[in-house]
Amino acid sequence: MDNENNESEIFRSSSSDDDEPTLDLDLNALQQLASSRLNRHCVHTRGLTKGLYNEIYLLQFEAGPDCIARLSCDLTHPAAKFASEVATMKYVAQNTSIKVPEVYDWDGTVHNPIKIPYILMERLPGQHLYRVWDELTVEKKKCVLSQISTRCSNYGRNASLKRSDVFTWTL
Repeated sequence: MDNENNESEIFRSSSSDDDEPTLDLDLNALQQLASSRLNRHCVHTRGLTKGLYNEIYLLQFEAGPDCIARLSCDLTHPAAKFASEVATMKYVAQNTSIKVPEVYDWDGTVHNPIKIPYILMERLPGQHLYRVWDELTVEKKKCVLSQISTRCSNYGRNASLKRSDVFTWTL
């Protein structure tokens, strides 16, 4: 519950008249899409944040874990780029110790019920580093940077992903 209140506060604090959703999104259609794709009844949808390229929504279900919907603000977003992003997430999850959300469903085109390119993915626990960075001690910052450095170097050693690999994944 604390996490839900924290996210609610994050969304409220970043909202202004300029932050209104840029997408012409039917939230009921998004709930229906999530319900049908995940075989669970989506009961609540809430906007979490909006960036230049994406809008992020929290989807809550009667049963089972919540999920995140990442919707592209660019309706001409190349489908191949979406495929590459999804394949990269899958590759990183399978070949490194880096935690990445599991992708439940995606469509990189506007030829879907919400008419917006989307990715439905697992909601991972935690908080954004940029929100707590200023409160961390120097020692904790060093610890975080060490962990990031270790993960990045491990990824670099194990990575053999090439552009051609990205488009040949079976998703």
